[in-house]
Amino acid sequence: MSKTAPPQASGKAPAQAKKRTRLTPDVRRQQILDAALAEFSAVGFQGATVEKIAQRVGLTKAGLYAHFKSKDAIFDELLASRMFSPSLPSHWQWSEGASLDETVDRYLDTVYSFVRNPQTQAIFRLLISESGRSPERVRHWHEQLFQPHASRRQGELDECVAKGVVPENVISRKFALASAPALLAMVTQLLVGGQAAEDEVAEIREAHRMMLLTLFTPKGA
Repeated sequence: MSKTAPPQASGKAPAQAKKRTRLTPDVRRQQILDAALAEFSAVGFQGATVEKIAQRVGLTKAGLYAHFKSKDAIFDELLASRMFSPSLPSHWQWSEGASLDETVDRYLDTVYSFVRNPQTQAIFRLLISESGRSPERVRHWHEQLFQPHASRRQGELDECVAKGVVPENVISRKFALASAPALLAMVTQLLVGGQAAEDEVAEIREAHRMMLLTLFTPKGA
């Protein structure tokens, strides 16, 4: 009776299971924020659930709660970190020897990069939709996040006034007035979209520039 010959060695080492990479808490939180924004954009804030957000990241519900205590906390962090964070670039960033033109252009570069950012657009769209469904929640976001942000931006503009870069007038005393065209540009991005929106936003930016230079140029200059 013949015996079956033992299998010949292939010369290859057995495949090793891939080691699971443990992500840092900061990286995991960013993943959760990205997933939450995708879920909010797909079904709205009210329609989104912690379970669905966790699934997008490959976490259990308990695993997500290790990073954020609630859906509201996730959205608060989205606003705080991606639109109203103190660590974001200064808008009115004055530098020694900078001209008014340079200061205005630096401001416009910063603001319109946010206007064109898809994540900023998605968050802004959510704020608009939630303003009708949940005015109390939007009021909370306005008081806790937007107002401190506006105060920081106003402080930057006040510094430019103190340094003599821009004059003190009705525009420099009210940050919202100085930035109003950028809000129009954001609405244009959301309503129009595509190349038509890009062209319109470019025109708005140029008009914004001319407005600021006209209003901030000292008389007789």
